[in-house]
Amino acid sequence: MNTSKILSLILICAFMMTIQFQSVSSAEPGGALAVSGVGTINLPDWLEAKAAKGLEGQQNAGQQFDLIGLSKETWHYARLISYKVEQDLGPAALLFSMADSNPQVLELMSGLIRPMLTKNLEENGGKVLEWYPAKKASFGGRNVPVLTARLIMTDKVPLPMFATVYVFMQGDRPSGLGIFCPDSDRLFWTPLFSQMVSQMKP
Repeated sequence: MNTSKILSLILICAFMMTIQFQSVSSAEPGGALAVSGVGTINLPDWLEAKAAKGLEGQQNAGQQFDLIGLSKETWHYARLISYKVEQDLGPAALLFSMADSNPQVLELMSGLIRPMLTKNLEENGGKVLEWYPAKKASFGGRNVPVLTARLIMTDKVPLPMFATVYVFMQGDRPSGLGIFCPDSDRLFWTPLFSQMVSQMKP
């Protein structure tokens, strides 16, 4: 398998939530959420994080949190997901490091991943509603690639979703931190998640 295809498959796994299982915790409103291997995220005083339920026995469930809270008389929900690729990717892992300093790598990510993600979703009755070009954003004090898309995961639950995934390196392994929310709530979550992630502590 060539390097570009490996890279595409890694990021598709992030969007499809087929990720490595890790232990989870929780945080009270306004508390600090410790995400294993990633860092600590400070929550607003109205937002609570709980370990996602129903993942027991699922080897590919990942480290997942339900974010729930009441802000300005509206209840909001999103799913926070952390993952780490445990396989040795060899030279493919270098592309993630190169993305920090080479804009052409970001363009390569977008060009390679979108058609493969589209095919993967279609196999489950889902589809990509809109794909945004990869960009860089602040992640705990450093700039890392960010992938965003609007999509329907499956025809069994045809809820339009908005996904944002930050891709970074943990040692020599690609990792990611993503948030999935209803598309109707994306304008609320996008600036909030960006702020929480940019201020995250290692």
